[in-house]
Amino acid sequence: MGKGAAKFGFKSGTLPAVRDIFKKPIKPVIRPANPNVGYSEGIKEPKGVQRQQPSPEIKTVQQLIKDSAKQPKVIPNLAKLNEHQREKISKATLRREYFQNSLKNEESRLEKLAQKKAQALESSSKKEHDDLFRTTESTELALPTIDKYLQGPIMRQRTAQEQDLLQAKRAANRMNHELIGQTNKASKLLALYYSTKEFILTEEELEQRINDAFAGKSPHHSVKETNATLITDALFNTVNAHPGLQQIEDGINGRDLLFKEQLKKLAEVERIEKEKALGI
Repeated sequence: MGKGAAKFGFKSGTLPAVRDIFKKPIKPVIRPANPNVGYSEGIKEPKGVQRQQPSPEIKTVQQLIKDSAKQPKVIPNLAKLNEHQREKISKATLRREYFQNSLKNEESRLEKLAQKKAQALESSSKKEHDDLFRTTESTELALPTIDKYLQGPIMRQRTAQEQDLLQAKRAANRMNHELIGQTNKASKLLALYYSTKEFILTEEELEQRINDAFAGKSPHHSVKETNATLITDALFNTVNAHPGLQQIEDGINGRDLLFKEQLKKLAEVERIEKEKALGI
């Protein structure tokens, strides 16, 4: 077995490609019209070219049998022939019969295959149509009708409980939006407060800033410092590397001190456990 046998399923040899028994169609070929193929109206086709695509030549099974399995013109008398001649004539007769049977069997096989394809196509299209317009009994009972529309209001009125729940949701959404707006406003005011250290308030600060500008000293931060500040603000919720609004609220409410006390207790517990483990 050769090295390249793996791509052939580990077989030492390959079978030839399956050839069609009928080289030409045995029935008329129906070609659907394609508006994108051919020549437009008013355009002359080139010389030697047909305007419409010609249909392929049709050769029926009977014509194939007549052309390829002809009966002998003279039927000899078998009684006067020797054994070798009789065997030769019988084999030729068998070959013609087998050839005719194979053509007829292939014709019937192709007809059955075409019928199966047509049935499969019809069933698939019917299934798609049924799936598209399929309605169950519960759906038919629940579908609204014109009489139902005329009998009462188009939309169902909310109950008292549903109305109260809707009002509560609206109030919660309104309060949430107000809280978000107030938080954003407080954060902007806090950022403005932190930026006041860069403001010029006195003549001495103005003179110092002018001298620094002429000396080549820029009060602005470098790109590296700016990026570091942005990363710090994103990670720790600070404002320009200063305590943010949440940190200030925690400090005012005392949650910051409580958190620090919890950290101290945690560190003390870890220290005691390490001392016990070391036997100190």
